[in-house]
Amino acid sequence: MKPIILLIVTLLSVALGLNLVSNTLGSHMVLQRAPQRANLWGFTSAGVRVEVTFNSATYSAISNAKGEWNVFLPPTPAGGPYTIRVLSDAGESVFLEDILFGDVYICSGQSNMQFTVREAFNSTAEIAAAANYDQIRVMTVGQGTTSLTPEPELASIEQKWAVASPSSIGGPDWGYFSATCWFFGRDLYDAIRVPLGLISSNWGGTYVQAWSSPEALAKCPADEKSVSVTVKAPSPNTPSVLWNAMIVPFLPMSITGATWYQGENNAGQPDYYACAFPAMIVDWRLKWGGDTPKDFGFYFVQLAPWIINGSQSIEANIRLAQLYALKLPKVGVAISMDFGDPTSPFNNIHPRYKQIVGFRLSLPARALTYGQKIQYEGPFATNFLIVSDGPNAVVAVNFEPSSLGSGLVLTDARCASDLTPDQCAGFEIGSSTGTWLTATVSIDGNRILAKATITGRVVGVRYGWANYPIATLYNREGLPAVPFAFPNTIKPTLVKHLKI
Repeated sequence: MKPIILLIVTLLSVALGLNLVSNTLGSHMVLQRAPQRANLWGFTSAGVRVEVTFNSATYSAISNAKGEWNVFLPPTPAGGPYTIRVLSDAGESVFLEDILFGDVYICSGQSNMQFTVREAFNSTAEIAAAANYDQIRVMTVGQGTTSLTPEPELASIEQKWAVASPSSIGGPDWGYFSATCWFFGRDLYDAIRVPLGLISSNWGGTYVQAWSSPEALAKCPADEKSVSVTVKAPSPNTPSVLWNAMIVPFLPMSITGATWYQGENNAGQPDYYACAFPAMIVDWRLKWGGDTPKDFGFYFVQLAPWIINGSQSIEANIRLAQLYALKLPKVGVAISMDFGDPTSPFNNIHPRYKQIVGFRLSLPARALTYGQKIQYEGPFATNFLIVSDGPNAVVAVNFEPSSLGSGLVLTDARCASDLTPDQCAGFEIGSSTGTWLTATVSIDGNRILAKATITGRVVGVRYGWANYPIATLYNREGLPAVPFAFPNTIKPTLVKHLKI
């Protein structure tokens, strides 16, 4: 290429903010290991030849009319470090070093995913221990990044790819690194001993609508409380703006899976969320590129307790709504209703017990993505049977056999002293009079017997139906029962999208 043309191409690339290698990539990153192929991509001018040198071999591509190029590397086993050199015949060059191959996860959601290791319990020791995990690499997307249209690149990066260390894990409050994402990755690494790349892309106080594409949102008519749309100056809660700005730039990346901690902002929209959340998962899977499996693992946290005065059902309903995502394959849940933190200095909606959340989140990943034969879920109620109707009501609750582990366990738990009784609930039996009565419970083999003195006849049974549930039922592996309500009060706005 002649010098004058080379200069024009280079200046044009700078003016347009183009990166020869996407800014979602960088030195110290983890690329997806075999059997998948890692994808490298970037931007230059149209018709430019780009060469990628990796592991003593060179691969090439010609940029398309939009200046986009990509190269798939051959399937590479876990390990490293490697170096990668990218050159274009426009004279651009990028040198990437200290690259590992392993498994890559996106961690997304709102403030409980944004909540950092520094804010968690035992943070000093946890941050120091990060020095033992140099096979984990982390990246944090910056906020202030919204867009009404899909963006090819990130407009803001809080933390470039970095080796896990006390400095990269122990960043500022609400900055980096995500505690839930870190503890998930750390516990997963301890179980599989494969390098991990963890990408934290989240924004506190946001709705699921902001993280969903227009196509996903079209699956679920918004017949409840709407989220306002501001066209001239999009807020982080304008539908699709975080999908466009904070997820779309990663779509060419080959990944293993995703984790999710969100739903607080959608409390009050349970029927909508029961449709929109699964629709978002289906759409993410459909649109994710690279060499990513179309059924990649998706693991979410069911909301922890928090105090909302005046309504017992807001949180209970959204927790039930979240569970509709379990109708999809390779989707798992971490139950957190037994670890509230009413005295959290970061507001009681943000419990500091993120270690237990990360650990429980790692369990379905180990089972569903890696095929480990472990108990990864707590007791999951399937139906109930009226053994004896009122006034001396007895109700039997049955559970999914695989969720029982080695058996049911009842523990002693009470409403915290700094909470009012209306915020708490354990097992309850519903009466035809419209009231719910606290029930005493006992274990009967693989089922629970709930008993209460009621007026009228039995119409239902529920567990953990409160903002601050009283968690008393576990399996012997220590995993809490999933809260339930019979009859189910959630009526998803549309469920056709659940078929994939």
